[in-house]
Amino acid sequence: MFACVCHFLTHMFVLVFPAVTIPIMNTLGMPLEDVIKLSFLMYLLYGVGALPAGYIVDRWQAKRMLLIGVFAMGTGLTLAGALATARAMPVCLMLVGLGASIYHPAGLALISRTIHRRGYALGVNGVWGNLGIASAPIVTGVLTWLFGWQTAFVAMGIAALAAGFGLTVLRIDETTTDNGPRQSTERGEYLKYYVVLCAALVFAGLVYRGNMVLLPAYIELNTAFFHNLVGSLSFIEMQGSKTLAATILTSAVLVVGIFGQMIGGRAADRFDLRYSYLGVHAASVPFLIGMAFTSDYLLVLCAAMFVFFNLGMQPIENSLIAALTPTRWRSTGFAVKFVLNFGVGSAVVYLIGFVKTRYALETVYLFLAGVAFLLVSSIIGLIAATRRVPELRN
Repeated sequence: MFACVCHFLTHMFVLVFPAVTIPIMNTLGMPLEDVIKLSFLMYLLYGVGALPAGYIVDRWQAKRMLLIGVFAMGTGLTLAGALATARAMPVCLMLVGLGASIYHPAGLALISRTIHRRGYALGVNGVWGNLGIASAPIVTGVLTWLFGWQTAFVAMGIAALAAGFGLTVLRIDETTTDNGPRQSTERGEYLKYYVVLCAALVFAGLVYRGNMVLLPAYIELNTAFFHNLVGSLSFIEMQGSKTLAATILTSAVLVVGIFGQMIGGRAADRFDLRYSYLGVHAASVPFLIGMAFTSDYLLVLCAAMFVFFNLGMQPIENSLIAALTPTRWRSTGFAVKFVLNFGVGSAVVYLIGFVKTRYALETVYLFLAGVAFLLVSSIIGLIAATRRVPELRN
């Protein structure tokens, strides 16, 4: 439960910023691509900070590190809302990213070390993360609609600090039950496969972060049906209703990822992890392409199906990493994943601006589909590299 709550808070607070990029754009008088770039340091440290965090967790308590992360996120969000300038924003968001970087190497290693039904546990933990992902747009959108984005940031920052104090009273058992590779020769061989997997993690990070950063604004700019419905309700006919409608739709889309996580967790316990990983990523590509050519209802449908597969693969991916890393270095193994997944993936905020400036916003999704194709190709490479391994299962 402790890890699940921290997972919820981590994903929620790193997605507060994307939910209000257009209101921030209007307040600061900056183009969308420049506003998105304000989050670069947050997402860079979200990934890069995982490596030192994982190293520390392997030698210290996961609980203490997780609490430090929650307090750092709360402080960063509060300062971002209170200062609310283009110069201060990257620094404040950087603190949010640094705090968020702690969760995955600490929380995922804690689960994979201490729970026998690893895939199921990672799936449940993933559901909590998805609840955070889905909650961020609608909670931020409602608070922004009512009070403005600055107050929304401060309110959510204070909520994070309060949650951190509440979590200090929970007790957790960090006793290890190992089910990773045991023999030294096996560990060495599996670590070679882990290196091959790293290529897939880079591409997966670019696709995931690109969609997450852009999705709320993309839905706001390319859908009208729900805004028209919201606008027809006289008691919410006011400034910001379009952003409110978009954030509600974004949350609805992201809720679909919860079902993907549940199915992905079960698949991770029942099937070979390599082929499950390939299947979910391959299935997501057509819907990513569809997002470039659709609007309104069809756009929301394509986005929901893409999120179903893109988030549903996470218990499988995390199980695959756990299967290829020895218990002693489990936190560090997850940390390397998130350096590649989120740290390198943070570069996508600049790639979005590059593609949008030279082509069109819709072309960004064709670019992400091309990256997803490289992702699928790299997984096929992993399967080829591990062809002598009979199976990889939890």
